[in-house]
Amino acid sequence: MTKPADIEKMPDRIAEMFVGRTVFITGGSGFLGKVLIEKLLRCCSGVKRIYILIRNKKGKSPKERIHDIFKNALFDLLRSKDPDAFQKCIPIPGDVTEIDLGISPEDRKKLQEEVEFFYHSAATTRFDDTMKYAVTMNTRGTKFALELASQCKKLKCFIHVSTAYVNPLQDVLDEKYYPPPANPEEVLNSINWIKEDAMGNFTKQLLGDIPNTYTFTKALAEALVHDQMEKLPAIIVRPSVVIPIYKDPLPGWCNNLQGPMGLFVGAGKGIIRSMYMDSKSYADMVPADICVNGMLCGTWYHVNVEKKQRYFNLTSTSDYQFSWEEIIEMGKKIVYNRMPFNQCVWYPGGSMKKSRIHHAICFYLFQIIPALFIDLLLLILGYKPVLYQIQRRIEKGQEMFEYYTSRAWNFTNDKMKVARDLMNKKERSIYILDGEGLDLMDYFEQCLHTVRLTILKETDDMLPAARRNMKILWALDRICKGLFFYFVFLYTYRGLSALLF
Repeated sequence: MTKPADIEKMPDRIAEMFVGRTVFITGGSGFLGKVLIEKLLRCCSGVKRIYILIRNKKGKSPKERIHDIFKNALFDLLRSKDPDAFQKCIPIPGDVTEIDLGISPEDRKKLQEEVEFFYHSAATTRFDDTMKYAVTMNTRGTKFALELASQCKKLKCFIHVSTAYVNPLQDVLDEKYYPPPANPEEVLNSINWIKEDAMGNFTKQLLGDIPNTYTFTKALAEALVHDQMEKLPAIIVRPSVVIPIYKDPLPGWCNNLQGPMGLFVGAGKGIIRSMYMDSKSYADMVPADICVNGMLCGTWYHVNVEKKQRYFNLTSTSDYQFSWEEIIEMGKKIVYNRMPFNQCVWYPGGSMKKSRIHHAICFYLFQIIPALFIDLLLLILGYKPVLYQIQRRIEKGQEMFEYYTSRAWNFTNDKMKVARDLMNKKERSIYILDGEGLDLMDYFEQCLHTVRLTILKETDDMLPAARRNMKILWALDRICKGLFFYFVFLYTYRGLSALLF
């Protein structure tokens, strides 16, 4: 058995790879981007400099935005250990949607002279973006990133963050290249001259059986990266659905309420009562910290071990398979018994429906109609109505997410496992790549706790009130259900009596 002192003496080859090196990151203000920056600064402290592409937003300059990002609770551990680490981060004003990433000639020259590792994670991950915007952001942005990378004189690796669902029409997705659904250059050229009134038909024709513009444009971006692999030291990492941090540095932390966490919070607050999905299909999800560790490990493997290996799936179903039914039931138990929310609209409940018609009936009966009733009360009391619009946004989000919750895919990640097996015990403890010892119930409870604190601003001293409210809502829910079934029985009995007698 290896002693802790012996483990401590082992080398950290991933950290050593970044000593004295310069990194450039696009998408640094996003979910994965923030986790990547924090990990590099805290665990690869020898890194010389991190340039971060960032645009002006809401009247704030890139420098102000970087300052705001580092105030996030995600960076608290780093701040306590090394408060000067943030000085290594330098904002580069620019925008992925602009020509040449919107980078000035002066900054471009600086990047060309210094950058050795280029992480391209900027993307729009919304499923309902227009084709024009998704192509501009995901595909054309990648093209400009590749052009910049090809001009970087010291480049050791270009890391493109894609998606495991890049070819969703396949049941089994391997760590290999898949031809794109269209020619990326032709699509890029077409976007420039297609008129807005014709964009709808153009989008339908392009997508075919592909579920959304996100998946389509990420597949085109992969093709652009693949075409440059003979010239560039480039790799593609493919995470599945990215969920809150598992362990490091802040368990349960996430950037927003998109994806599964949005479903948990919506259901936990009593807003979502019905979901259309195949309860037996399983979800492939990967925590953000494991995803970032996979990105760093894949970089090290390509640079130091096998330059021919270009694709890495960052997925979980080869090791863990949890059905949506299991996950939703866990979420219910946590909200009922451990981590209830404050300001709930109704008692958390509802269920998954395999029938679209059944779901539609329940959605209008138990979500839309109550939302209209509550909004009417708000209007009478002089407040702005909000619930109906929230329900419509939920409906749209569920429609977008539906494709992934009513199907199941198998992902292979053999290459990432090979890279993981080459890591020593010290490296495995720093760059966790598996769920050894995972208790899914505890993990989701931590996620909901952190969401309460960091996003919903519901502090721990509010939990006793939340538990009391949960009991009250439970009683009201039972009373309303009892009255509902009573009147259904009464009118059914009267109707039958009138027919028979």
